[in-house]
Amino acid sequence: MVGGLSAAEGLLARVVGAQTTAKTDLVVAQSGDISKLDPHLATGVWAIPITFNLYDLLTIRRPDGKLYPGLATEWRLLNPTTWQFRLRPGVKFHNGEPVTSADVKFSIDRTYDPNVKVSSVRTTFPTVDRVETPDALTVVFHTKHPDALMPARLAFYGGHILPKKYFEAVGAEAFNQKPVGCGPLKFVEWVKDERVVFDAYRDYWDGKIDAERVVFRPIPEAAPRIAALLKGEVDLITKVPPDHVDRIAKHPTTKVGRALYAGLYVLAVNSKRPPLDNPKVKQALSLAIDREAIIKELWHGQGIVPSGPIAQGDTHFDSALPPLKSDAALARQRLKESGYKGEEIVFQSTVGLVSNDKPMAEAIVAMWRDIGVTARVEIIEASVRAQMAREKSFKGIFWSDPVSSLGDPDGMMWRLLGPGGFLDYWRHPRFDELGRAAQSSVDEKVRGDAYREMTQIFLEHLPWIPVIQPIESYGLQRYVDWRPHPTQLIELRRFNFKFART
Repeated sequence: MVGGLSAAEGLLARVVGAQTTAKTDLVVAQSGDISKLDPHLATGVWAIPITFNLYDLLTIRRPDGKLYPGLATEWRLLNPTTWQFRLRPGVKFHNGEPVTSADVKFSIDRTYDPNVKVSSVRTTFPTVDRVETPDALTVVFHTKHPDALMPARLAFYGGHILPKKYFEAVGAEAFNQKPVGCGPLKFVEWVKDERVVFDAYRDYWDGKIDAERVVFRPIPEAAPRIAALLKGEVDLITKVPPDHVDRIAKHPTTKVGRALYAGLYVLAVNSKRPPLDNPKVKQALSLAIDREAIIKELWHGQGIVPSGPIAQGDTHFDSALPPLKSDAALARQRLKESGYKGEEIVFQSTVGLVSNDKPMAEAIVAMWRDIGVTARVEIIEASVRAQMAREKSFKGIFWSDPVSSLGDPDGMMWRLLGPGGFLDYWRHPRFDELGRAAQSSVDEKVRGDAYREMTQIFLEHLPWIPVIQPIESYGLQRYVDWRPHPTQLIELRRFNFKFART
């Protein structure tokens, strides 16, 4: 034994440790492949780690939850409806073109351009009326009403800055195949379902990252993904199942990183399809779910039972609201009151979109059957899910992992459930009225009151059914110095990533 390890384990630890002195490439294994490289068309769990390193944004939200300067060095409110941002001078896109205010205007305008088909970020900048560019390094946002969250909006979905000249020259399809950004990673190649390869951008404004090349590999199944980590074939893996956390933590060459997800794992509901258009049916489905058992058995205690549509950690999270309860008897009563006639409810689950998605789906469907619901799990591929999401054509219930992009309910509940949102399968006049009022107010008491009433409406109608706020785990080689981000970003800028040297 060497230091409590077997001889073989000790040798492996020494070999891998020695390798860190010459480590130049970072290999990341995710549970699936991206669908697009265009950041306005791809916002899924596998796209986020890639697009946020390929492109840059005016502001950056670091793992500590705070906003920092990005492409913008400073910003200020000129009047209640006008924000001014000053750009960092000397920044260049990967093709050598300078980053100017014209690129910012082009990029933000494109997020809500009706001619950009199936844009996933159409509701990211709902308050923007127009963008002006008084000079090459100044951007002025005029909003339709006061918007205190504007700097935060620019740090997440839709805030990626694209090169106007290059994009217009090659067109959307060619840009998606050979994208150009100004982030720390420069695109090299994308081999579908095999790898996405990047080189470190040497002229990045905040300095070259501590790697020469970064490769993202899709490995959908958890067991091969973990095996690749333990064998040293990859350096970082996502979506570590809770029952494998200890195995990685105790291995001589690997470690675990954890973060409480800044969002929820939910059952998104197509409330336009009977019988899911009946709120009492959805109430019954929610009451039938034993979330405590799911967290204990499938998550090994690594999660929180949600209380509503607002994640813990958000502003206006109501700590007085009790966790969603499980009550099979009450679930049967609600089902009877609904007039449910045994119609089949299809749960279209993925494998690897969210951690434990398939086993959780199977457990939940079993709980529904116990109260008399006719339900089944249908496994769908990631590409199929992406297409159904764009078309809003889900049969009934499907997994979603809404994230709080602003640290505020406007960035999750309202962004996704509001008119035109990604999960807009349901409308309620009062909910919409309150959402608009909260978005246009700078009075936090008014906003908090609005969100409390919206939560009550949500809990009655359940446009999505919250299941868990998970603690997400990542596997790392011990020589990788990296901190998980609560929003699933794999932040590789110098402030958050380096190789430990020996």
